[in-house]
Amino acid sequence: MHSAFYTTTRLFLKRAWGGALLAVSVLVLSPLLYRIVYDSQSSGPVLVNEQLFGVHIMYLVLSSIFFLAVCYYSIQGTQKICMGLPMRSRPIATWMMLATVCLAVLLQLVTNGAYRLLFFDSQWLSDYWPLFGPLLFLVTLILVSHAIYWGLYAISFTRALCWAGTVVGLFWWFVVRYYPDGFQESAVSWKHVTLTEFLTLLTVSLGAWYLGTREFANVRSGVAVPSPYWQKMQGWWESVMTGTASASSQRPVSISASLSRLHWRDACQRTVLGCGMVCGAAVWVVNLILMREFGSTLHQWTDGFLAIVGVFGILAAMLSAFQIGEGVCISGRAEMKSFLATAPLSDRDFGRALFRNLVKSVLAIFLMIQLGLAMTLLTVLLLKGPTLLNWELVRVSGLLLKYGCIYLFAFWIIAANVISLFWTGRTWFIFGVMGVILAGFAFIVGVGSYLQDAYPHRIGSAGYSPFEIFLVTTALSLSFFILGGTSWAYIAACSKQLIRVSTAVAALVVWVIGAVLAFGFVFRAPHPSYYYEDLAGSFLVFAVCSLSLAPIPTIPLALGWNRHR
Repeated sequence: MHSAFYTTTRLFLKRAWGGALLAVSVLVLSPLLYRIVYDSQSSGPVLVNEQLFGVHIMYLVLSSIFFLAVCYYSIQGTQKICMGLPMRSRPIATWMMLATVCLAVLLQLVTNGAYRLLFFDSQWLSDYWPLFGPLLFLVTLILVSHAIYWGLYAISFTRALCWAGTVVGLFWWFVVRYYPDGFQESAVSWKHVTLTEFLTLLTVSLGAWYLGTREFANVRSGVAVPSPYWQKMQGWWESVMTGTASASSQRPVSISASLSRLHWRDACQRTVLGCGMVCGAAVWVVNLILMREFGSTLHQWTDGFLAIVGVFGILAAMLSAFQIGEGVCISGRAEMKSFLATAPLSDRDFGRALFRNLVKSVLAIFLMIQLGLAMTLLTVLLLKGPTLLNWELVRVSGLLLKYGCIYLFAFWIIAANVISLFWTGRTWFIFGVMGVILAGFAFIVGVGSYLQDAYPHRIGSAGYSPFEIFLVTTALSLSFFILGGTSWAYIAACSKQLIRVSTAVAALVVWVIGAVLAFGFVFRAPHPSYYYEDLAGSFLVFAVCSLSLAPIPTIPLALGWNRHR
């Protein structure tokens, strides 16, 4: 037994020393290099003269991430050996926990000792750099991590909620230590660990140790399996993300479903994961970075967060539309991919299969971006504390729901219509439409600017200026062009039997209901001085919103045109 532990410990240390040396070197040499380059003329042993509390918090975050990563990497190489040791599971699990705890504590002591020699004075522990409390919390966090890691082999929804609540509660408890007088006061260092705090951490650590040893024993004996509902959720998520059936379900599928899954794996999956996760993470990070610039209240932060979500939403809609739109053709758009063009399906079923993937992709990317916003709000609540839990939070929740619906509407209009354009597969047609849109935009801006400067006349006087006539005429012309083009697309799709007549009738009913709601409740009454301008602008906005129904006929038309070259 002792020789087995000795051999395993040697392997653990062999894997740990490289990462440990790198982590300590980064944490020590980085501030040392900063002091040599930028602070060489300052005297005294203090690292920085101001904002030392922020430096300490940043050190705690970085050192915890580095040391936990080193511990995880080191223990990975010994798990298989530990599984096969001829002894009971509890001593093995205890050894793994103690090995990682001792390694993290040692690295913290070495790093803090180096800081004491290089930067701090003799009063560093009591004045501005507490060590005992954060070190106890790190030990508790490592033990809880062990329990959660081994519990993942037998995960269930109940356990996931309990673990999430435990982790959030643990970090909340740690943050509260720095606000002894409440979150409305300034943060202070956690200099003294009370008996209650020590017993709290000790209780959580003992509970995590006991739970971790039991979970390890279950994993080692092979009885740890996910719950049936979790397995069903995994199968559903796999089908959503990859379009493939779960290995446990071998039911026969139709040709349309098989084609849909194949197209999802070929053209949609990578785009959904790439654009969705990158833009969602960007929303989270950028919002936290710019939060101070947005203001100091929750309502001001929310306005800024929504602006960032809108920017990245438009970016994600365009990028995903380009990638998914290019996914039906070979390189150069010479022809449609053979597995799509030769699929034994009618054009109606073919378009319906790819349209389902389009809807699924748009919803998945949009939800990932909204997840970034949700993580931003959760982070703000954790950082700012219960002072934000007031009536303003209710008003902000309503605002988020309202703009969430608006953003989803806009995201669908942009992504779906751009994809329908690219699914035509005709390069000349794609660039021709884009050129017409850009040229029309430039014409409207150019002519409108010239008329505004040349004929500065306002409605309310005798007659109308050429600029105002131009605005009204342009808005009405664009509105009728959009509505006429959408109507023609429905007529053409129905005549070619790409969509059912009932589908077109249902879309017409939705459009009429939307018109009644928009002009009856959403749009404000036109201002008397700008009556025709406001009326034409409202009509143009409604026409643009009608583009949400355009992909229903244009997608089958584009695919049919591309398929039968």
